[in-house]
Amino acid sequence: MFRTLALAGVLALALGPEPSHAPQTRRVDLEAADCSQINMTFGDNDVARAEQRITVPVSVGTLEIRPDANGGVRIEHGTGNSYSITACIGAGARTMAEAQAAADNVRLAIDGSRVRVTGSADSGSRDRSWSVQLIVSAPDGAAIDAQTSNGPLGATGVSGTFTMTASNGPISLNDVNGTVRARASNGPISVEGGRGQFDVETANGPIHVRLSGSRYQSGVEISSSYHSPWSCRIEACRSGNRDWDDRTRSLRLGADPVVVRLSTVNGPVSVSER
Repeated sequence: MFRTLALAGVLALALGPEPSHAPQTRRVDLEAADCSQINMTFGDNDVARAEQRITVPVSVGTLEIRPDANGGVRIEHGTGNSYSITACIGAGARTMAEAQAAADNVRLAIDGSRVRVTGSADSGSRDRSWSVQLIVSAPDGAAIDAQTSNGPLGATGVSGTFTMTASNGPISLNDVNGTVRARASNGPISVEGGRGQFDVETANGPIHVRLSGSRYQSGVEISSSYHSPWSCRIEACRSGNRDWDDRTRSLRLGADPVVVRLSTVNGPVSVSER
């Protein structure tokens, strides 16, 4: 059974102490990153594809990932002491030859700890355009700062320290362990599972949190401004500790200590059971 909480606004999340050893059974090797499932279209233009792969040692420090506009980033669990990065490149043009030339001209580059993607000067013209989706294989203890513009940003099954920033795109965090700071502008944020310290905020987009378990074994506190609409459809809502006044509303579920805190300003709050 799952408890699902969704709201728009700001989320500060602490999911309990991180385990001393969290076995990871999923392995994503450099050559295993699969670009075939990524769909790219450029209007009515012909579309060509290309792939590039590089590795970066973990010793560089925090890995900064900056794909070009309309690019996305997906972070998955890997092994070893290096980051493996695959660039899934798509380009569109009036002819397939022009599209392939544009795709082949895109370069995945490393400048110290920063990952960049570059293309030809005319690749952004109306008749020729390109986009890149980066798949990052990250070992345990990773330190990654990823930022996208008009593209998705996601992490699955990884552990470490992550800073995630998306403008006009969604952020998805699934079974992420460690320290996470996520910021979205004009896009949703989804958090499912995981352990550690989460600081999550969105502007003009919803936040969705799913907590596993058949009951609340630690405290959950939800708060909002007075103007926020609420929907609470589980038994715990009726027996929880409410504190509503002319400015704020708050609801506490479960027993102390409170380890999950969610708050929103003028955004809707919905608590339901699945």
